[in-house]
Amino acid sequence: MTVPISKPSKPKADLPCLLCLHGGGTSALIFKIQTRRLQKVLANHFRFVFVDAPFEGEAGPGVLPYFEGMGPFYRWINSDGDDEGKVRPLLEKTMADDGGNFVGALGFSQGARLALGLLHEKQEQRVGAFNNLGFGVFLCGTYPPLGLASALFPVTPVAKFKDQQWDSRHEAVLNIPSIHVLGARDPFLIKSRLLVQCSEPSSRTVYKFDIGHHLPVMPADNQLLADSIIKLYEDYQRQLQDHVLEQLEKTLEEVKVTELSYPIEITLP
Repeated sequence: MTVPISKPSKPKADLPCLLCLHGGGTSALIFKIQTRRLQKVLANHFRFVFVDAPFEGEAGPGVLPYFEGMGPFYRWINSDGDDEGKVRPLLEKTMADDGGNFVGALGFSQGARLALGLLHEKQEQRVGAFNNLGFGVFLCGTYPPLGLASALFPVTPVAKFKDQQWDSRHEAVLNIPSIHVLGARDPFLIKSRLLVQCSEPSSRTVYKFDIGHHLPVMPADNQLLADSIIKLYEDYQRQLQDHVLEQLEKTLEEVKVTELSYPIEITLP
């Protein structure tokens, strides 16, 4: 499948949105630069919405010297124990202020951990600001996942996890469709593989590119990733349509049963 590079069929403001969550020790601006190749290929299909994490910190791995002077740098986790109280309202406000139709979450490194946690919340609760998120794209994700409401994915205590330590409770915990991008030369590859294990095998697609801890660079890799994201969205749209039809049929059946059970009086002449 080839993504058509043509004039959008609808205004850009009406395109479905991807909630973009940057890595730890970077920023929304840096992530916007990092995803520029992917954005170009998907320009006719999605609108990318970026947001700065609420906690300032030092530059993350690989950020310097490439993004020297582009601070401040932000993180999604903090040591004060109030992560959920700051991250959740920030994301909810970002989505509400934008007003767009957010259909998926795209996260890099630490942001991928959070993206998986948001999708798990949607999967378990099916209410709230993240309920419309239908798929996830996890780019060079690390481990463990970050959750805002689930005790399964504690936010602040993640420091207790040693490198590459696996928690069996996370095995295939997410069944919402997802794409995992791994870097063959990524120093955090083992952690990326652990994050993959958090997704149900039948609902996940995994790509391993010849990259380090950064987004794909080669046009063919970005094209492949873009095609897969489009397919996830199209599948999600069909799923929503099937759900609407199912509910409609159920409603019609209930109306039909109600009509049949309603007492009818017949007066003979």
